[in-house]
Amino acid sequence: QGEWADDVIYRTLMAMESQQKHNTSVKPDTITYNLVIGKLARAGTKQNAKKIMRLLATMEKNSLSEAIAPDIITYTNVVRVQAKVDPLRAANIASSCLERAMSSDEKMHVDRLGFQVLLLALSRSYQFDHAMMARKAWAWMENSDRAKDDVLDSGLCNLVLIAFSKSNDTKAAGEALLFLSHRISRYKKGEKTTILPTVVGFSAALVSLGKANRIDDALRLLELMKVLSRDGVQNIKPDDGCYNSILSHLARSPAEDTASQALRVVRRMKEDLGQISTASLNSAINTCSQTPQRASPIARFKAVEIAFQIFQLGRESKSCDAVTFGLMIRTCIKLTDDDDTIFKLVEPLFKLCAKAGLVGNLVMREIGPLKKSLITNEQLPKEWTINAKDC
Repeated sequence: QGEWADDVIYRTLMAMESQQKHNTSVKPDTITYNLVIGKLARAGTKQNAKKIMRLLATMEKNSLSEAIAPDIITYTNVVRVQAKVDPLRAANIASSCLERAMSSDEKMHVDRLGFQVLLLALSRSYQFDHAMMARKAWAWMENSDRAKDDVLDSGLCNLVLIAFSKSNDTKAAGEALLFLSHRISRYKKGEKTTILPTVVGFSAALVSLGKANRIDDALRLLELMKVLSRDGVQNIKPDDGCYNSILSHLARSPAEDTASQALRVVRRMKEDLGQISTASLNSAINTCSQTPQRASPIARFKAVEIAFQIFQLGRESKSCDAVTFGLMIRTCIKLTDDDDTIFKLVEPLFKLCAKAGLVGNLVMREIGPLKKSLITNEQLPKEWTINAKDC
């Protein structure tokens, strides 16, 4: 235990390497290096990460001429420690390792734990190439003899889709949907042993579709999830998180019709689940508030109108909180040009907010110059803020 032990074991291996130049009987092998790398990886410090990379470089440099070729245990420990200090580098190493393993010239045996660690590293990257590597590695493993050894499961399938959801590349949504559609098609054709993702993986696919403003595809995917759930597929029934996965990223889309798309998703959520969660409600209203300033006055007015429709659905579900009112006020002020119209929109909202005890920090910040017109007292009455959790 302790850094001193890490330092001692590392220096011991350095001494063995030095002696090897003068004494051929002293030959550290792959097991020797793996023992040291494994010990250094436990702490996960930047200093140990540097030492591990130095040892990996030595192993890779001498892998052809000496019996110290890095194996899956080596890369598992290297990726684990790099994931703590430099996730992008960990993903690069994982990608390189998988490329070597898939090469016909390599004989690297990838076990379940190693494959999981490598895919996990790829899923934490924001690079599209890493997501594509995750999908390629899945296909390679599925088509290999190892597939029957229970290396693959729904959790690993989720990681492939999560990798695509992290990417902002315009092609990510299409590639994620292609991967998912292929698996669902096989299942529907009677291949019941086909590994499908859980609701976590489907939610990741919905994130990708939300980013790309592909709401038609997202809604179809939600419907397909319900069908599969009724067919007996476990852990696949849509939940609150699925709808919020679409909404939370829809606001980032540069398209001008995102408000109407958000309304479609919210209505579907109400229809499917019977109510709208607070998180999804706020994401939908935030999407309306993000309607571009360059949009036409008609488009901005439409976004405000839609925000009020969504707000009403939220009130029916009793899902409004302090953030909801703050976002509604922001939408009205940001997308309306006329001061009189702004006041006519915001005043009744603020009165409802005060009556519900939801006047929080966001509401106070958003009303800005309207504060003097809306609040006559120097101190806010306690009952106005009693239910606001963002105070």
